[in-house]
Amino acid sequence: MPTYELSVIIKALQRPELAQVIKRCCTHVLDQGGMIRKMENLGLKPLPYRMKNHGQKFYEGNYILIHFDAPTTIPKQLGEIFTLDTDIIRKNIFTQEEFSPPCLLKPCEFGELSNPDHEKSIWWRRVRRRNMRWERRKEQKKV
Repeated sequence: MPTYELSVIIKALQRPELAQVIKRCCTHVLDQGGMIRKMENLGLKPLPYRMKNHGQKFYEGNYILIHFDAPTTIPKQLGEIFTLDTDIIRKNIFTQEEFSPPCLLKPCEFGELSNPDHEKSIWWRRVRRRNMRWERRKEQKKV
């Protein structure tokens, strides 16, 4: 089963109502055959822009992240369920890829040049060109 991340923005509610909405979200995930791994409450924050949902305008919301494992059919089903919930402003379900550090797969390359003197040689070439142009102009003015 792939790992998913459910990102939910819930309208600004008091703590008991917020807990009920989060519990409802988790129960929907469990009912669809998912297994919750981790849940994070990022707190009440102002929204980046005014959002409208179910005929209301929202300026702030509670951000919740739920990490879970589930069958591949679950994102569509959860999307339909969460669209009907009036307490949820926005929902996004992302597939989470397994992270493997790049240095384990192949030699580490972080954008460094294979020849460390390369940049220095380019700089000297530019300086020499500039000096050559300056010398030519000097000679042309004499003539």
